[in-house]
Amino acid sequence: MKSQTKNNSAILLCGHGSRSNTYYKNLIKIKKIIEQKLCLKVFSCFLEINKPSLEDCLSKNLDKYNKIFIFPFLIFEGKHFKEDVIRILKKYDNDFQNIVFIDKISLLDEILPITLNILEKKVKKGKNTVLVTSSSYSKDSSVLLNLKKYTEALTKKLTISNSFFHYVGQEKEVIKKLKLIENDKLSILLHPIFLFEGFLYTKNTKCFYESFSSKVFATSSLTNENQILQIIIEKLVNRIATTN
Repeated sequence: MKSQTKNNSAILLCGHGSRSNTYYKNLIKIKKIIEQKLCLKVFSCFLEINKPSLEDCLSKNLDKYNKIFIFPFLIFEGKHFKEDVIRILKKYDNDFQNIVFIDKISLLDEILPITLNILEKKVKKGKNTVLVTSSSYSKDSSVLLNLKKYTEALTKKLTISNSFFHYVGQEKEVIKKLKLIENDKLSILLHPIFLFEGFLYTKNTKCFYESFSSKVFATSSLTNENQILQIIIEKLVNRIATTN
């Protein structure tokens, strides 16, 4: 039987999960910031590796709150988004009036303008600037397609001629191509597309720094950028305001 007295609302921040302590610490840090800004209880949950799972977190808190807002800390609509999140939510069909799903942050519409502003400042005249983007591997072909679209859009807006995109784990292939064009004027804008500085972000940046040293500028993880964090907070505020 459901509890007769419930709190008003709670937020579930649903992350992918990582073995990296840095990833977990960063998510908890963001959780506390959102909690303070919105004055609501915020829970963190994960799709794999870390605990609690999204399903466990929902099961534990659904009876305690009138509304539970789920925000996916994911960038691409890959397997985890299309299969895992949707599959879990379907188990709660009868409780959909209590569960509100908030759209994830948009790579092309919301992230791109901010990263463009960051990268524009690093394009130097007289340099052979190359953009290199990366993301975690996915079997879902739409992820690679969106990575390609994002990279091509950034390349065009930065008015540079060369760019490469790849999954983490394919660094050697990109480094080989960069070595063919390497000279004193080479400048690499490395843009790993990750919300947090987890294992894959660290692995990716390390490979390029070891190969090209000072010729590389790497962007921070997305949630380290205040503008990205502000967009996330605004998405939560606006969705909650129009629901309650």
